[in-house]
Amino acid sequence: LAWSAARLQAERERVLAREAQLLQLAQQLQPHFLFNALNTVSALIHTEPDRADALLTRLAALLRAATEVARRPQQPLDDELQLLRAYADIMCERFADRVSIDWEIDAAALACPVPTLALQPLLENCFRHVVERRREPTRIVVGAGIVDGRLRVTVRDDGGTLSPSAAPGVGLGNVQQRLQALHGGAASLRLEPAAGGGVTATMELPCVC
Repeated sequence: LAWSAARLQAERERVLAREAQLLQLAQQLQPHFLFNALNTVSALIHTEPDRADALLTRLAALLRAATEVARRPQQPLDDELQLLRAYADIMCERFADRVSIDWEIDAAALACPVPTLALQPLLENCFRHVVERRREPTRIVVGAGIVDGRLRVTVRDDGGTLSPSAAPGVGLGNVQQRLQALHGGAASLRLEPAAGGGVTATMELPCVC
């Protein structure tokens, strides 16, 4: 009985430690996201105050939603996409003539749980490394579906390039750690050259609906 009790206590401590790690990683991501969103607003506040005001209203709504879901290490893909679309709206306001986003989402995947705020760094990468550095328009495609019983989420741009020596930034590194903590080797995040040019970020994880 003593051995069983000790084993149960050890398992509880392991679960609590994992939950604490996931919460810490989610909280680390929020300031990173907020910094970039506020930079978007500050770029317009003097030249186009009305647009800046509209963006602040959207940002406030997004932050309220992010604060509520940050208590959960995971949430349904449907809820995650609502946050991602809010972020996309903010960024597209700044780069209205330089970016377009298509959404290719399989409804069958919407109930699958994903790490909270895990998709935003994938889209943010496209803006930071492609849209901001190009003069010509950039097309981004966000896709999600079930492949062989697993959830696959992709964010593809048509103008990015991959450096063989490049290390994951804060956002992608955060997502990789959270996937590892939740699913171990059963989940992955990779960047690959896209067919026809650009870069595709692919996140795969078990879909436990």
